[in-house]
Amino acid sequence: NEQNIMGTTSSKSPQRKSVDNDHNTMSPTSAGIFPLPPSKPSSSTSSSSLPSSMRRRREVEMPTKPYRDDPSRCDESTPEPPPPEEEGEGLYSFLPPHRNDDTDGYIGPAVPPYRSGGLRGRLRADLAICTAAFSQLSKTTRAAALLMACGLISYGAHRLVETPTAANFVSGLTVGREKDFGYEGRVLTKAQLKDTQRAARKLVDLLHHYYGGETTAENMLMRSWQAQWKLDLNEYLENEEEDGDETAVWDDDDDFGDDFGDGDDSNGDSHRHRDKHRHLGNKYVKQAKVIHNHPDNLTPDQIQQQKHHSKQRTTKLITTMARALLNPHQDYFKIGTLGSSVTAGHENCHYDSYQSQLERTLSPVFQPAGLTLSVQNAGEAGCGDSHENQVFCLAHNLSPDVDILHYSWTYSEHGGGQNARESLIRWGQQLPRRPMVHQLVARGMSNTCEGNSKDNVMLNNAYAAYGYNAFCIQTGLYFGGYDYDREIEKEGINRFGRQQVGDGYHETTRYGESEEDEARKKSLGIVFRNWHPGPLGFQMASDAFAYVYGMGVLMALDLIEKDMNAGLDPRDRWFVKSTADRDLQSAGGEYGEIDPIASFDTGDQNRLRNPNSTLGHLEPQLSLPPQTVDDMPEPLFCNPLYCSIPHPPSCLNYENPTFGVPGPTVRNQNSWTISHDDNDWTFGVGASDIAIFKRRNDDEWFKKCSHLDACGTIAASDSSQGELIFELPASNMTTGLIIVCGCCGNNVGETMFLKNENLEIKLNRKVLNKSKMDVYPNEKCVRLVKAFKEFDKSSDISKEDEMLMSFHLKKNANEVKISHLIFL
Repeated sequence: NEQNIMGTTSSKSPQRKSVDNDHNTMSPTSAGIFPLPPSKPSSSTSSSSLPSSMRRRREVEMPTKPYRDDPSRCDESTPEPPPPEEEGEGLYSFLPPHRNDDTDGYIGPAVPPYRSGGLRGRLRADLAICTAAFSQLSKTTRAAALLMACGLISYGAHRLVETPTAANFVSGLTVGREKDFGYEGRVLTKAQLKDTQRAARKLVDLLHHYYGGETTAENMLMRSWQAQWKLDLNEYLENEEEDGDETAVWDDDDDFGDDFGDGDDSNGDSHRHRDKHRHLGNKYVKQAKVIHNHPDNLTPDQIQQQKHHSKQRTTKLITTMARALLNPHQDYFKIGTLGSSVTAGHENCHYDSYQSQLERTLSPVFQPAGLTLSVQNAGEAGCGDSHENQVFCLAHNLSPDVDILHYSWTYSEHGGGQNARESLIRWGQQLPRRPMVHQLVARGMSNTCEGNSKDNVMLNNAYAAYGYNAFCIQTGLYFGGYDYDREIEKEGINRFGRQQVGDGYHETTRYGESEEDEARKKSLGIVFRNWHPGPLGFQMASDAFAYVYGMGVLMALDLIEKDMNAGLDPRDRWFVKSTADRDLQSAGGEYGEIDPIASFDTGDQNRLRNPNSTLGHLEPQLSLPPQTVDDMPEPLFCNPLYCSIPHPPSCLNYENPTFGVPGPTVRNQNSWTISHDDNDWTFGVGASDIAIFKRRNDDEWFKKCSHLDACGTIAASDSSQGELIFELPASNMTTGLIIVCGCCGNNVGETMFLKNENLEIKLNRKVLNKSKMDVYPNEKCVRLVKAFKEFDKSSDISKEDEMLMSFHLKKNANEVKISHLIFL
């Protein structure tokens, strides 16, 4: 370029030279320069008129340009610049004469950008060309050009702010809302990521301090779970063969692991006798003789498999958090809880339930990322329900888009419950966000959270990839090292007995420490009201969930930040794209789980999908376990006909509360009436709290104390009320199971439906044969149809395009109260 500037090109053709061997003429360069018009003949000989061999020789012999900053290196032999073109000649003849520093004082037409010697000169030349050309345009054309330029600049600025490209992620320029996915959505910026990291770290540090240090907090809140987590990112990313020894999980207390001799599969007789289990008195908390997932009872291969399960379980935790943080369509992080009166929080104010405490504790972690935490409490008591029928109503009792599911029926399972829990896990994987299922156990043993049950360990191993795990309140407290057994023996104090204040670590809850009302402060320090946990016991559960979820957020953010720092769009790792349909995409992997973090195991940054793609204008879909049940493990406990289906069960639940959408709809209600128990704020609240808040006489606290659960029905008592007709969700009915449940009590199914001669039940106008019905899945419910005839040879029911279920009383009779309708 510098040689061209110094005179090797024709003054009439001042373009960068590129020899066309076929035509021996000048051609434009790859920079996109347009062809120049032929110049007028000139009497002076130019380099372009010479033969190519002479032209090349002349260029080689051309002295270099003098160094302006070093006069001593100036070469007197430097040729003079060519004389200026005559006015009107050449492509650039319209430019006004000006001084060009890059040509050492040369006065003449501006030098084109690709002929100037430096960046500064080229930029000035570009500006000069554009200015001169623009000045030759008419006023109208200039105005139109300015308007177009302003529009382009405005649009470009808008796209820079709004489009969530990988570069914007890295620079943190993306703010506010974006519309690249068809409608407004949330975008996680680098600044939000840092704020969320700080909030999560603040929570973790608070819990470390509150429980006496990092080691003790980890033992109580993480290592006491039924199965192990791997919540250290460096350890998590290590190869499994290099993982540390997990036996430390059980070695934190001298009492752990001392008696693991041969023994039976001890679930504990107290589990089978409710009164013994509920009222501990001054008895010791039972210690398991055999822990089936303890390393001392495992072969080396089983220990390696246990580590693999731990990593799978943690992967599901991390992916749950990462997808929620990055999903542009998600504004809420939802935790749904199903259970009994323990879940509902009875004997306490609703404000003191573990769900309310968890929502207050964990919300600050999600807020900086633009997410609102919602913990839905669908606990129900007093209506005869159990885990056996309530798990069927998963999609109506809770929002279908929950991120995590909680399950708690400590005193109903009687040492079992694996059937219901496995069904819940498998049905949960058919929901949009494929939630993890975590069980809350009110009690637990001193050295294991029910890991003494082979069935529980089998369930944990089979569904590790889906994040399944369980936490026991009592076990978590034991893992802190407090010697509860000695205290019972020496002082006669049972911290887990009725109305006992203080858990050995604290005398009240964290929020109770600032309570000025001493009676309220004492009430908040109760570990167990009776068999129901008190506020301090619930705080243990809340903190355990908050700790694990907070660590999951930190690990997810670390991986997201790695992608941002590498200039990649982190959503490519956690989502797949679909333009044809909205179904969740699937890919291979053991147990059907995709591991979007696998690329970090070897330190590379490979993408789950197209490594060079960003989501652009396409719809992001979660890359989660396959929605087809074929890739899930074979059922261990649940009936494959019912739990291996492509949809969760459809349910219409008349009880309160419900957060989801009912499956069946009422086609004709006639005069059947819907009612709910009219509970006041004292319902389910303990006597001490009732007295405290009656003295306060504060309507706001009456609302905070009020529980959500209430029995509800649709009912009729005589034939004049007509026929009640339901339209069933035929498109989602794959098996043909139909269940009706009554209210209220444990044994209403048989008397209200099976033996009620005045009640006529029809399906598509055909009266159903009651001899083929049975009580199922518990005593308040009846299975009207077991399955379609393609699955059950004794059935005469086939699937039709329209499925109508009706109930009609033939004459005056005892009132029929329907609480649930369930369909598969």
